[in-house]
Amino acid sequence: MFFATPAFADARWRPDGTSDGMGVEKRDVSGSSFDEFRVTTTSRLGLESVCDAIYAKGLDGRSNVHFKKREVLRQTETERWVYEQIAVPWVSDRDYVMHTRLEQQPASDGRCEVSFDTQNDPAHPPIHGFVRIPVIRGRWSVVPLVDGRLSISYQVFSDPGGGIPAFMASGGQRGAAVDFVKNVLARAGGR
Repeated sequence: MFFATPAFADARWRPDGTSDGMGVEKRDVSGSSFDEFRVTTTSRLGLESVCDAIYAKGLDGRSNVHFKKREVLRQTETERWVYEQIAVPWVSDRDYVMHTRLEQQPASDGRCEVSFDTQNDPAHPPIHGFVRIPVIRGRWSVVPLVDGRLSISYQVFSDPGGGIPAFMASGGQRGAAVDFVKNVLARAGGR
């Protein structure tokens, strides 16, 4: 199951408005000046198609995110390690190795849980010209509702590295979280 850390356990979620009909919340993370964001929405899409889009089954490097490079390093049916380089406006481009876990598959109990976090990989050290993102971690939870819709929750915490102040990064991090949910839902077939 998704790891819980004391940094996430004590802080309360605070409303941070809506965007394109999705609720946005944020909370403090102990020991960091950066917030964790949560985006929630509902959808009439099928559970399996949403879960496949979240876990990125058939990952081929194409995405609506500004990836300069995506390389699948290794994978199993329920885990994947990917090296990614992303283009970032106004500051140095970033890179990281992401480990994604399909924690709960839709067929097992009618819900989908996916967690992710950056990891150090000696085979992919930081590259000149890129700032290594020290921390990205979060989770997706997709739960069927009684009316046939899905309740979708995406949580993400990131420290972009490179000395970017939190007050400058916050709006971009919030927008990126909302955009990522929209991209996943589009990949799943709509909203």
